Amino acid sequence: MPDATLTTPEVRVRPRGALLRTASITSLLVTSPLFGALYWFTADDHDGSWAEVLAIHVVVLALCVLVGARQLTVFTEVRDGVLRGNGIFSPVEEVALDRIARVDLVNTYVGLTPGPVCQLLVRDAAGERLFRMRGNFWHDGDLTRVAAALPVAPITTTEPVDLRDFFRDYPGSAYWFENRPWIAGVGIALGVIAIAGVAAGAMLISGERFGI
Repeated sequence: MPDATLTTPEVRVRPRGALLRTASITSLLVTSPLFGALYWFTADDHDGSWAEVLAIHVVVLALCVLVGARQLTVFTEVRDGVLRGNGIFSPVEEVALDRIARVDLVNTYVGLTPGPVCQLLVRDAAGERLFRMRGNFWHDGDLTRVAAALPVAPITTTEPVDLRDFFRDYPGSAYWFENRPWIAGVGIALGVIAIAGVAAGAMLISGERFGI
């Protein structure tokens, strides 16, 4: 069992900055053509339909800004004898350093990523997951810094493994939404339905404008 009284270096890291930039660009590329078309179709309407489009657009932009602002609050740190951090949709979790019994750095193959993705897994004496950081959201160097700041020497697995094998070899490491392909399918379906709904609205408005 690690000694919690040992002095550990203080570390604070944040997710990859490219994540927020990519999300912002993607949002603009997806929403701009759709709302641009809706504004064009409703520009000459006198029934105020353009105001409805504007209201929806403002709501969408506000949601994007809120998600972006939340992303800026995501962090992981080791400080005052505690490992703490949060995700974009999760609250801050705290793990006392004296609970940590094992720290693993495992390279995994995730989805269509061109290279291996490092996983930082922190567990207690019973093998239960206390904390996990995924390299597709964090820089590998930051994962190494966090691991080095913990009171247990990290065990590094250099040979990459499939993500399914990772979940098998490290039971309990998966989050509730991982290793369940149907969740991704539902998300894609909802996205397609949302885009189809906006497109259908644009066609309806254009048909009313031109008497189709």
